[in-house]
Amino acid sequence: MAVSGIRGLYPRETTKMAKRRAAKNSTRMNYSEPNTSQDMRWNSLFTSLGRIEIVLLVGGVLLLLVLIYTIHEILSPFLALGAILFILFPLRRYVLARNIMWLAIILFAFWFLDAISTILTPFIVSLIFAYMLNPIVDLFQSWKIPRWVTSLVLILLFITSITLVLFFVLPVALTQFEGVLNTLSKIMNDYRNSLWNSRFIKIMERYGISIDELRNTFENQLTPRFEDVLKTLVRALGSLMSSISGFITQIFYIILVPFLTFYFLTDFPKISHRFLMLFPKRTRDQAEDYMTRADDLIGHYLRGALTVAFLQGIIVAFLFSIVGIKYALLLGLLACIFDLVPYFGLFAIMALSAIIALFSDPPVLTKLSIAIVSIAVLHMTEVTFLSPKIIGSKVGMHPLLIILSLLIFMYFLGFVGLLIAVPTTALTILFVRDWEARRRGINSHPGESSTAAL
Repeated sequence: MAVSGIRGLYPRETTKMAKRRAAKNSTRMNYSEPNTSQDMRWNSLFTSLGRIEIVLLVGGVLLLLVLIYTIHEILSPFLALGAILFILFPLRRYVLARNIMWLAIILFAFWFLDAISTILTPFIVSLIFAYMLNPIVDLFQSWKIPRWVTSLVLILLFITSITLVLFFVLPVALTQFEGVLNTLSKIMNDYRNSLWNSRFIKIMERYGISIDELRNTFENQLTPRFEDVLKTLVRALGSLMSSISGFITQIFYIILVPFLTFYFLTDFPKISHRFLMLFPKRTRDQAEDYMTRADDLIGHYLRGALTVAFLQGIIVAFLFSIVGIKYALLLGLLACIFDLVPYFGLFAIMALSAIIALFSDPPVLTKLSIAIVSIAVLHMTEVTFLSPKIIGSKVGMHPLLIILSLLIFMYFLGFVGLLIAVPTTALTILFVRDWEARRRGINSHPGESSTAAL
């Protein structure tokens, strides 16, 4: 009985030991499952399927492609993204499936931002205005003046300035631009009349060249082509001015932009804090350091560059009007705009000023010299005095790098690219140099300029 009892207990003991081993193995498998599931590949998916299941899967994919082609006219990015997530979300443990889902989400985000860009325009414009005016509000806040009071005063001043420009400056500038076009047309007519009465025509007659055929060629081919170029230019400028005036005169934007700017200025510290809270806690300090350095770089450049360009435009318009050069106000506005473009803007405004000075009232040579010398002196004053004092030395980029960035941004973004080339390149260099310093184990000081050595 004792022996049989012992024999009867042995299988039970073996069963308990087997259960314990099975529990340990299952615990180990469950513990290592999240790590192994993240590295699963597609080959494990297909090896786990049978032949019939693979055939059905391929057939389902082909039929899905046929259905997509059939309904492609009503297919929207929302449906496409939903279908991708619906199909791949159960397979999210596979690396390729996760990558495809993230790529689809990123592409959908780009499309969505492009689709609502018109709606976002007043918000972006208001945010830029608030960013430019925020230091003034911070200064008055340090003097115990509430942010909403300073913001309200700045908005009222901004609305007054825009109103004055629209009703007094813009009509005069458009009138002067029309005068420039009329002057160019008159120059072409005078050149054509002087050409037919010149000695060159008589010499060509002497060598048997028909003047009538030459006249017909000039009037039917060369002159219409030049006029087409002028008409295209005028049409393009007219569409640009109409789009700008339409943007400005839209009641929705006129009412909404000042209100949005006021709220952005009033709650700018809260908005910055909430944006910073979007980052994970472990990277929040680094993100705050990046934001501070970027604000120090971009803020100094934008505010300083706009101030210098505004002063440049006022001085050019005032000086040219005193001297008697035609279209002084138009040249002042162009000088203000072109001053935001390094190097190229200087040559552009100097060439335009010289050409317009040539067709001003006598003495022409004196006005031409004054136009060229004044632009050159103003540029030297800007480089040696205004820019270091107002903009500072935060953007210490090499001239070759500035020219390269200007050409690249102009190629892809046009004139807007010329305006944002320098600050964007400087900000990119700031992050690249900081990344190199962290990779080498060097702690970059937040206050140091990251572009000064380039």
